[in-house]
This record gives sequence, C-alpha cells and structure tokens, in this order.
Amino acid sequence: MAKADNKKETSFNKVLPVIRVLLGTAAKKYPMFFVWESLKNLIFLLQPFLAIFISPLIVDEIVGERNLSKLITYAAVLIIGEFAGSVISGRCDTLLNKYQERLNCYFGVLLGKHAMELDYQLTEDKEALEQLEKAKTGMNWYSGGAFGVTEEVFLLICNLFRVFGFVAIIALHAPLLLVVMVVYSILNLLLVTKQNKIALEAFAKLSKVNRLFGYFGWEIVDTRFGKDIRLYDAKNLMLDSWRNNTRISNEHWKWQADTALPYAMVLNFTNLARSIFAYFYVALLAIRGLFSVGIFTQLVAAESALDAALGGLVSNVTELLKKCNYAYEYVLFMEYPAALPKGDKHIARKPHEIEFRHVSFAYPKTDKKILDDISIKIKPGEHLSIVGLNGAGKTTFIKLLCRLYDPTSGEILVDGINIKEYDYKEYMQQLSPVFQDFKLFAFTMGENIAFDHMDKKKMDEYIDMVGLGEMVEKLENGTDTNLFKYFDEKGVEPSGGEQQKMAIARALYKDSPIMILDEPTAALDPLAEYEVYRQFHTLVGGKTAFYISHRLSSCKFCDKIAVFSDGHIAEYGTHDELIRIPFGIYQEMFEAQAKYYRETSA
Repeated sequence: MAKADNKKETSFNKVLPVIRVLLGTAAKKYPMFFVWESLKNLIFLLQPFLAIFISPLIVDEIVGERNLSKLITYAAVLIIGEFAGSVISGRCDTLLNKYQERLNCYFGVLLGKHAMELDYQLTEDKEALEQLEKAKTGMNWYSGGAFGVTEEVFLLICNLFRVFGFVAIIALHAPLLLVVMVVYSILNLLLVTKQNKIALEAFAKLSKVNRLFGYFGWEIVDTRFGKDIRLYDAKNLMLDSWRNNTRISNEHWKWQADTALPYAMVLNFTNLARSIFAYFYVALLAIRGLFSVGIFTQLVAAESALDAALGGLVSNVTELLKKCNYAYEYVLFMEYPAALPKGDKHIARKPHEIEFRHVSFAYPKTDKKILDDISIKIKPGEHLSIVGLNGAGKTTFIKLLCRLYDPTSGEILVDGINIKEYDYKEYMQQLSPVFQDFKLFAFTMGENIAFDHMDKKKMDEYIDMVGLGEMVEKLENGTDTNLFKYFDEKGVEPSGGEQQKMAIARALYKDSPIMILDEPTAALDPLAEYEVYRQFHTLVGGKTAFYISHRLSSCKFCDKIAVFSDGHIAEYGTHDELIRIPFGIYQEMFEAQAKYYRETSA
C-alpha cells in the first residue's frame, strides 16, 4: 500500500481528503479562525480593484479638466480605502498568527494521542514508524498544517475571482494580451508542477534521514546518555554519525536544488518575455489613440495584477497539491489500520483461569518462531514462575498475554473465551505488569503511581508497603514532588531500586486480578532480587501472579514453575518435582546458581 501511495504523490485525489479532515477538524475546534480568514481574504480580493478603478480617474483628470475637488475626492477614496484595508488586514494577521500556533499545537496533540493509542505492535513496526515520521514532518515542516492548507484554499478562491475581474478589464481594450497571458500561465503551471514533483520526491526520501536527525539532534544530547558518552569516550562516534547524517541530508537538498534549477531559470525567462510584450503592446495601442492615458495606466495595472493573480493561481494550485500531498501523510497515519482485532465482550475484574492452547508466535515480517506450540493452564489465584535463559521466549509469552501482540497460531483463553473477543480496554484493566524496561515519567511521584486516578490514602498505603515511606517523608512536597529534573530543578532523581519500587507500587495500585513481574529486577544482584520477589509475593496475596526471570529467586514463592527453552515449555511442575529430573534444565540452573551462592558465602 505504501508503494502505491508513493506513485500517486502528485494526484488530485489527496486534496479533498486532506481538506475534509484538516479544515473539518479545525472548524470544529476554532470556528472563529475561518471568520477572520474570510475577512482577511475579502480585503485581499477587493484592494487591487480599488486602485485599478480610481487611478485612471485621477490620471485622466490631471491631463484633462484638472478639477481639484474631483482630484481630492478620488485621492481621498483611494487613500482611505487602502488605509482601512491595511488596518483590517493587519488586525486579521495578528489574530490568525495566534490561531496558527493554536492549530499547530492542537494537531500535534491529536497526532500524539493517536500515536499513544496505536496497537503496541505498530510501535515496533518500521513502516508504522516511518508513517508517523512522515505525518509529523509533513504537517510541521512542509505543509504548514491545517493553517497552511486553509490559507492556500482561501488564496486560491480569491485569485480565481481576481483573475475573472482583471480578464474582464483587459478584454474590453486589449484582448490579444489575454492570449499571451493564457499561454504564459499554462507554461508556468507546467514548470511549477515539475518543481513540486521534485520536491515531493525529495520529501519521500527524507523521512528516514529526518528520524536520524531527530535522534542525533535531540535524543542523544539527553543527560541520560551523559555517563556512557564520557566514560566510554563515545563523543567522536556521536559526532561522526551526526556529520554523516548531515552529509546525507545535504546531498538530498542539493539534489533537489540542482534538479529544480533549470525549471526556475526557464520560469524567469518567460516572465521577462511576457512583461516586455505587455508593455510594448499596450503602449502601441495608446499611441494609436484607441484609449486614453488613464485607460493605459489601468491596463498596465490590470495586466500586472492579472500576471500576479495568474501566478498566484498557479502557485496556489501547485502549492495546494504539494501541501495536501505532504499533509496526506497525516491523514494516512490517523487512519492507520489496527494491528489487533478488538472484541466487545465484557470481562469482570475477578480471578481468572488462563490457558495458552497450542500457541506459536513469530514477530511480524519474520519466519523465526519465538514460541512454538505452547500449551499451559493457570488456575485463578495461582502463582507461576517462568524461568529460562535469555532469549527463551519468556517476555514474548507475557506480551501475548497482555495482547501487545496476537499469536501467530493457537489461542489464548481467559475463562474459556479467546482474549480477542473481549473489549480491549476492559481486558487491559485485568493486567498489572512491571516489565524489565518499565518507564517512569517526568511527572510527580504520585502521578507516576496513580496517573489520573488519584486516591491519596490508597497510594500512601502502597508506598509504605513497597518500602518508599521513608523516602517520601524526606521530600518537601511528598508524593507531589516531580521525578527527574527535566522540567523542575527541585525534581528528585530516584535510585534504580527506588524506581523499581515505584513501578511495583504502580502495579499494586492498579489492583488488577493478574499481576506480572517480568524481570524488573534484572539489574539487581540475586539476593536483592530475592527480597523484591518475597515482598511482592506478600503484597500480591491471592491474586494470579506471573514471575519471569532467568534466575530462580521467585521459584520458592510459586505454585508451579514453567521452564522455557528455545520457545518451548521444556519442563513444568513444582520445585520439588523439577529438581529431581536427572540432567534437567531446571536442575542444572538451580545447581549452578546455588553453587554460586555457596562459593560467594564461603
């Protein structure tokens, strides 16, 4: 689908969808924007006609009767009209500049909201990420967003009316001039269209370059990378990568400029030829006495204004096509198809029976099976420890349970019903996971734990349970203290262990019937990890719980243990059962880790 879209980048069929989506959305949010835009363009439409009709009267009066009162009246009408138009237009511009910022922010929020609502699978999909980047750059850098497209639509309408008016004036006195103007306009349209096609082709090539630009220009200078850059002397690597990306970007822009240059030169030459012909032809008619000096000035002004209007019209059409082609990437992203089917069945927050039935999984666009024919049943309230070496498929098992992905084959049942049939948002409420790569945000500690469902008493209770009570007491603003210093100089920088406890408090606060710890303590030593699991086991109580680790700290607290190896459940049972399997995976892991603890103690 993406390739087909690229082939149609200059087609007219993208204009109406963009206008419908962008202008429709803007009109619902900021209707007054269109009122001021209309008033501004009405002034833009009428102003040149005022000068074209009044100036000939002034000229004819000067070379004719020289009636002072008439001259003053004509001049007053011209000056007052121009002044009033400028004042009103200036006021409109001031207000529209504010609306431009509001519209840019509003559509940025809509884009961000949709990105957060995408199925998780798409956040790891290269095509989806490319489309997101095209949507951002297409709206922000190239099209001017809703404001830019609206301006072009209004200008197009105004220039159409201007052209009709100027054509009528010229047709009365110099019809041959119209023929020349039409030929010039057609040539102008063809050349500008070619230039825009080149610009669109360059844009299509720049999406990956822009992603790298954003990474090296913004993310890599984040203070989080400061220690590694300094301690591993990574500065040169970063700078060389930045220079290389800049070189590639410059090559793209140079290609665009060099390719478009011949068309720009032809445009300038045809414009010069048109001007020479227009002045010569109109002057010849005036010398032959076919019209007065005033009409001569009117024709010269009308021809110049018609040229500007036709040029504006050509520019409006091509710019509108170009901007809509850029902004269409936003429309495509906002309509990006869901990766996962969503059901509508209600699911209550209660203990659940969970079953994986012959589940296999390979990540999209790959053939390698990460999980292969997994079958397991977890009873309500059961605690399952999932162990195995790195890459065995443990985290993928949890991603499928959390519906971040769907199985390639087989099915996952909760209370006997395929999880695809449940209402997606309700199903998400059944799960409280803490992943190894959990994230805390630069909000307050309370917001990181409770988000927008704040219950101070409940939150304080879980903060004490996970051992953060003393830390919070030392903070001047308690749980209202901002985490990190991105936006607040007084923000707290929690240690790794404190961050893990906050993530666990967040999961407990959600109070879901299914709790998951997916190696959030991998950075801790085994004894510290054991303490975290012991504490979590106490806090979870009778809820269904999954403990995922390649170490065995959690096994003591679990009813059953599933040993993953190469995408299969190689062994399944209790600790006592698995430890007795001769040369078993679990037995070897347990002995190796127990030996390490004994040697360390000795």
